[in-house]
Amino acid sequence: MQLYFEHAYLARQMGIELVEGRDLVTHDNVVYMRTTTGLRRVDVIYRRIDDDFIDYAELNTPGLSSTMVGSGRPSC
Repeated sequence: MQLYFEHAYLARQMGIELVEGRDLVTHDNVVYMRTTTGLRRVDVIYRRIDDDFIDYAELNTPGLSSTMVGSGRPSC
């Protein structure tokens, strides 16, 4: 199991946001991140988990799995 500080360290090194499923929303097959200034489009989702174990329902982001196969899907 990966620890939070490892995720935070990698996010800082890559210059990317570290978010949880509840930080993401979908609209018209596009993924957005909630920020304090409003929604920001997400172009890439980097996840550190083996594909055999991913559970999109666990991310608690309605529409995320259908976005992955839709025309506006982010890269994974």
